[in-house]
Amino acid sequence: MRVVLLACVWVLAACQPISVAEETKAPAPGASVQEHAPTEWVITSIDWDDADSGDINGVRFRLSNVDAPETGGVGAAVGAALCERERERGLAARAWVEDLTRDTSRLRITSAAGYDRMERPRLLVDLSVDGVDVGRAGIEAGHLAAWPHDGARALAAKPDWCR
Repeated sequence: MRVVLLACVWVLAACQPISVAEETKAPAPGASVQEHAPTEWVITSIDWDDADSGDINGVRFRLSNVDAPETGGVGAAVGAALCERERERGLAARAWVEDLTRDTSRLRITSAAGYDRMERPRLLVDLSVDGVDVGRAGIEAGHLAAWPHDGARALAAKPDWCR
């Protein structure tokens, strides 16, 4: 009995609890690892793929709960727009968000909610410029659309940018 009890204590001592932050980590292969939580990062660079995703300090990200029109050519293998109207809207949206976020000293990640389910995972973030949420500003400007999610699971259909 004593041996079994000691074995159980040893096994439990060897187990370390997994924090919520560790559960949601899914860094892309070769991605740089940041020392601090994303909300503490000093943003020194931001590059946009389209108006809702890109790289912050070399880490792939996606804005939470919004969608942007795709910028790839109709029928392209990656980032393909479904119609030419979507592609044109996507290019305008990307230009708008690039202009809004050009001065990285004004940017802050206000929350980070794990990673999406893409082949190359992206950190899901809320981003602000001088305290103004980029996603909300993009919706108000007509460049983004609300696309609510529960973590990485969409709660509504992807917006139709061809209408």
